[in-house]
Amino acid sequence: MKEFLRRIKLVDNLTTELNIQKSEFIKTFKAHVDEGSTGFMSDAFDVFSSSKNEYKGHVGYDNFKIKRRRRFFDMNMNLAVASGTYKQKENHLIIETEINGFSGMMIPFYIFALIFYSIFIVTFSFADNIDGNGAGFVLPFILIHAAFMFGIPYFMMRRSTKRMAHELEREFFYMTKEHTPYNTRYE
Repeated sequence: MKEFLRRIKLVDNLTTELNIQKSEFIKTFKAHVDEGSTGFMSDAFDVFSSSKNEYKGHVGYDNFKIKRRRRFFDMNMNLAVASGTYKQKENHLIIETEINGFSGMMIPFYIFALIFYSIFIVTFSFADNIDGNGAGFVLPFILIHAAFMFGIPYFMMRRSTKRMAHELEREFFYMTKEHTPYNTRYE
């Protein structure tokens, strides 16, 4: 499943190398992330939080799992969750991050929509119409509507993954702005 999500660009990897010590980075990273859950329903009351931190989740000594906090009047759907590890190599810190934009709540939606549109298409195909070609007239509209209903959530998740990768790259740099980033690349 993970490989399929990678192919359709809902899961992405980001490897960042910074010129900083691991303990110093973790201390700074923890200061920028509020402790909290990264589950689907965990952001329901985020808009009422008074915290200035942009991210919430868990930051440990060997790994992290974070997501962007929802803000009041924020139109961006922040669906992506970033989890990763960091390793110290001499005086460079290597951060390997996996960004997952696919939400488990989308599985029931896609199953329900697939069943609904299948029943709808089959019903209109076998319906008795006055003219005899009513199904041919309605079928393209049903297919266009289905394309929007399947496509819009997919593109929202894909954009969320891409945006999270860009924001994390930027945030890692600014968390260590007194240090210069050595190398950042995507895998």
